[in-house]
Amino acid sequence: MKLDRIKEEITNIRRTQNFCVTGFIGSFSYFFINVEPDPNIRTVSSIVLAIFLFFGFFFIGVSMKEKLKELEKTGKDNE
Repeated sequence: MKLDRIKEEITNIRRTQNFCVTGFIGSFSYFFINVEPDPNIRTVSSIVLAIFLFFGFFFIGVSMKEKLKELEKTGKDNE
């Protein structure tokens, strides 16, 4: 039962990561194509997005590693 719960949590983390990536790509592509901001605004917003995505993926990766370690530990306990 615990193994299934951990697998479900890992699936939820991956799903959240996919939703975030899709949302950011869609919103920023709309912003750059339809709004056509100044090049300075475009550069600054691209840098802010890159920083935000870096930290977002870093924290999602850390939580994913924790869940995978917990999954390995649970799998070894069942053997």
